[in-house]
Amino acid sequence: MRLFFLFLALPCLTTANTIHHNIHNILRGGGKPSDTDHEHKILDARVSLAVDQEMLPAEIKHDDELSDENLFNGTAPFNVTSILVSTATWLRKKNPAAYFALATMLVTHSKSNAAKRSDLVDLRNQVELGDDYHIAIVTTAALPWMTGTAVNPLLRAAHLAKAGKRVTLMVPWLHPLEQRMIFPNGLEFAEPNEQLEHMHAWLLERAGLTRRSLDNRLSLRFYPGRYDGERGSILPLGDITRFIDPSETDICVLEEPEHLTWYHNGPNWRHRFKLVVGVVHTNYIFYARTWASGGPLLAETLKAVNQFMCQAYCDKVIKLSDTLQPLPRAIVCNVHGVRGDFLEIGRRQGRRRFRKGAYFLGKVLWAKGHRLLLDYLQRQVDKGGVPTHVDIFGHGEDLDDVRAEANERGLDLSFHGPTDHAGKTLREYKVFVNPSQSEVLSTTTAEALAMGKFVVIQRHPSNDFFMGFSNTLAYETEDEFLMQLRYALDNNPSPLSAEERLRLSWEGATDRFLDAVTNSSVGSPLPSLGDHTARWVHQGMQNGGVLSDAIRYATGAGPVSRQSWLPKHLERNAQATCTEIVELSIKHSPPESAVAEEDEAVKEVKAAPAAFLNATNAKAAVEDFAEQIAEVWRQMCAFEREYDYSVMDA
Repeated sequence: MRLFFLFLALPCLTTANTIHHNIHNILRGGGKPSDTDHEHKILDARVSLAVDQEMLPAEIKHDDELSDENLFNGTAPFNVTSILVSTATWLRKKNPAAYFALATMLVTHSKSNAAKRSDLVDLRNQVELGDDYHIAIVTTAALPWMTGTAVNPLLRAAHLAKAGKRVTLMVPWLHPLEQRMIFPNGLEFAEPNEQLEHMHAWLLERAGLTRRSLDNRLSLRFYPGRYDGERGSILPLGDITRFIDPSETDICVLEEPEHLTWYHNGPNWRHRFKLVVGVVHTNYIFYARTWASGGPLLAETLKAVNQFMCQAYCDKVIKLSDTLQPLPRAIVCNVHGVRGDFLEIGRRQGRRRFRKGAYFLGKVLWAKGHRLLLDYLQRQVDKGGVPTHVDIFGHGEDLDDVRAEANERGLDLSFHGPTDHAGKTLREYKVFVNPSQSEVLSTTTAEALAMGKFVVIQRHPSNDFFMGFSNTLAYETEDEFLMQLRYALDNNPSPLSAEERLRLSWEGATDRFLDAVTNSSVGSPLPSLGDHTARWVHQGMQNGGVLSDAIRYATGAGPVSRQSWLPKHLERNAQATCTEIVELSIKHSPPESAVAEEDEAVKEVKAAPAAFLNATNAKAAVEDFAEQIAEVWRQMCAFEREYDYSVMDA
């Protein structure tokens, strides 16, 4: 709790200090005010300009009832003008310093909105006239890490390029030491170009796209990132907007906007781009609640922080399903699709008979629905029935516990390792069961439908998109689950209609995405004063040098906590590449695996004398000791090549 209040209080103090020091630059262009009356006249004029009806967003020009939702969304229809004027008048007499701060906020807000209004008008004209516009997509992961935020944004970018849009996809670059932690099969890239080639090859091989459809339309770029082992995710390092070409600032899509902006240290995304759309992928609140220590408190804190981030940095938010928390200016729309190879499997399947029954594919965790599946099948046993056989595919931390409990209950489950959903192993299964309630939008359910299978899923906000499909069998109770499972095993699924195939495809998802973006460009409101205040508070938290390092550390930033060195480096080297920045960050904050290697080497050095003293043969002991010292020395030399010890010691 103390850390949470620190999170809120310190940014406010830093922001107030920033406003105090910047006011002269805004009002006088620098220098110290020398005439108080003259200063007040300037401020009076600035305040009048800021509260002029033409300089304020349309949503605050009316006096209507104030609702909590509108206040939170920054669209509260109450008379902000009169409140600000009254407040400014009172502060002018009582507290000139606070009056300066308020005037600064109003002037900055009005200037920002004037520029934003012009940007939105330009973008609206581009959309309505059919002019070409650029889309920059920024995501939190990259292949070969096969996670949703690596695969789906890449496919979105590729299909937007295929549809004729100019697209840039920005993905994080990790140091090879951190690549080893998450990339499969020992894959490692020394340079960004090597990883780009891998991503292009995957698109051509697995996504069914051609180089011709992507040439001159899709550009892949990197920004500096660090892997946070505690969260199991990648965090951006510093100001990543500096890696975006100034000519590519029409529309920005932030994949996981809250994640990308938790520790954002740079210009406001909403001012850097004409329109910023956030696509929320992950139910962080659900996972926070599962933490053993302080889960509920952490979930509520994270919920408030996520709302704060989206309010500050997004013009519009797209939630994949309504299972996600309420967010400012949000709509619900599934803008994901399935790869063409799944649809091709479904097309070839047609009305051919399946040879196998039911299966469940996914990471084996109690939270992913395995507890519910066991309870449903236990209900079948309790009613005197023979338990239905289900094959479980996947690995996970709870695999041994799930297997043990299934055996203890006498349930008919078989456990297999992870496998490709589009592979031959799973093509013969007829029924996909997915009792999970933790998903935002289940990719495996969409893939199973695309392959022409029955899917047995719960009536839940995360499954709303699938309810209109002919092969969806929905349930609400345990008995209804068993009834739908029995029906699926006894009958054959219907072939997908052309409309269903389009809804599942990336072509259909791209159409929905472009519709959402187009509507946002026409109806997006200007940032409210609350939006700008949220941004100023967050900026104060991130731009405080060593104090900001401490705040980031206290709030769990892990490897990106220490950033006070970065602005100084960029002042000396404005053209620093993302690989150079990551390399320097590694020296300042070594990854956990490297620290563990160093500790192991030190332990071997300390253990060597004991081994020498306990040896029965002095000559053999000396030779053994020399060999151990040589091996440790080789490790230390290798480690020294990776890191600058002088920096670490400092």
